[in-house]
Amino acid sequence: MDRDGVVLGIDLATSTARCVVVSLRDGRVLASAAATLPTPVRGPGGSSTQEATYPDVALALVGRVIRELGPAAGSVRAVATTGTSGTVLAAHAHGVPVSPALLYDDLSGASLSAAHGLPAGSMLARMAMVARTAGRVARVVTTVDTVNAVLVDGPVDADTSHTLKAGVDPLARTWPIAAADLGLGGLLPGLVPPAAVLGVVARTVAIRLGLPAGVLVVSGMTDGCTGQVATGAVDPGRSVGVLGTTLVLKAVSSHRVESADGAVYSHYSPDGDWWPGGASSCGAGGLSGLRGDDLARLDGAAASRGPASVVCYPLVRPGERFPVADPALHAVWSGEPRDDVEAHRALLEGVAFVERLGLETLAHLGAPSRRHVLAGGGTRSDTWNRLRATVLTGHEVSVAARLGSAVGAAVLAALALEPGATLAAVTARLVPPARPVAPVEWESETLESSYTSFLDLLSRHTDVPLPPRSTTSEGSADHG
Repeated sequence: MDRDGVVLGIDLATSTARCVVVSLRDGRVLASAAATLPTPVRGPGGSSTQEATYPDVALALVGRVIRELGPAAGSVRAVATTGTSGTVLAAHAHGVPVSPALLYDDLSGASLSAAHGLPAGSMLARMAMVARTAGRVARVVTTVDTVNAVLVDGPVDADTSHTLKAGVDPLARTWPIAAADLGLGGLLPGLVPPAAVLGVVARTVAIRLGLPAGVLVVSGMTDGCTGQVATGAVDPGRSVGVLGTTLVLKAVSSHRVESADGAVYSHYSPDGDWWPGGASSCGAGGLSGLRGDDLARLDGAAASRGPASVVCYPLVRPGERFPVADPALHAVWSGEPRDDVEAHRALLEGVAFVERLGLETLAHLGAPSRRHVLAGGGTRSDTWNRLRATVLTGHEVSVAARLGSAVGAAVLAALALEPGATLAAVTARLVPPARPVAPVEWESETLESSYTSFLDLLSRHTDVPLPPRSTTSEGSADHG
């Protein structure tokens, strides 16, 4: 493989699209560009739609980074795209959308889901809704499929990661039987694993964008998975906690791990491992009303004062998905904070306790970890990083050196250029090592007691059973 070349990664998030150029030699980001996507439209009945401009926006971003590269544009070797999990739309075989997208949180097909015994918000039901409302349709696809099809100027297969929530079998690479019952027969693409070559960029498209001939178009994974790739946590015994508005936890296991309530499910990785995970509604959303200088002041004061005398489960709104699947759960406090510093400190601790409970839940289900990487916007707070490292006993905690799903997509593109290579090996070369975070030793004993109080508080407000506490410290990475 030509390690003097570069690869492209495209990320289609909910509100923003991004494209990066990554060096195949050392993983440096050589160019990047971003653009906004149309504002989602939320309507009655839980509808959630978005104008489907994905291929136009993605190709415009590719053109921008290629112009930024200049003469080095001739070294582009492959491109992969990542997007949100569960967003679907109708498109012609050549990728041109013919309907608005139904976003991942669209509930307009609730009655259809119920009629076919599917969970509320089923991706498969959304696909059926698209097929029923779009008129003459060539196929029902995800956002990334439209970009890939426009790049190759023809129909493409879909990857098993973006379609996982539709009930596909990622090993057999088949759609569920219910797809035919919902009238989707003949409208769905074939299925391939992540990091598979879908084709090459069409000659006319390459000329228009300034790409060289023969650039490979590679299947991707969901933005949650490519975000995990960008942290380097892709081998058994590792986990990642992405802390933004909410908290997403993902681990790596040699076997499939799922929960009966569906809150934990596993993606299948290019290395043949399983990536189980879940998403909590807790996170930095509780700090959204604070300005930067207020956050800095409260962080500094919270670090100096030490552990809070109250504990909380810090939900912003009712309903929790993971580590306890309880739609009725709401924010609960053990007492009244004595001032804004203690309230801030208790919220930081509460999210860290949710993270520990989530890792204990994954370990109890069969996916223990020893090395945990912190990622997401929450890592801008050193106080929070050290607090999380202190709470997460039994883990070596570090902070990701690079963030971004677009970078993870580029790593998948690089993997397709190295037949026989493992994702772990390619990631080790292209992703800088995470920075270790030391726990605050003098706070450890008090925070351990506070975690016990947190569990007691939670158990009084939910009927969902909690996992045994011992799994965090006793789980072995060798079992991953």
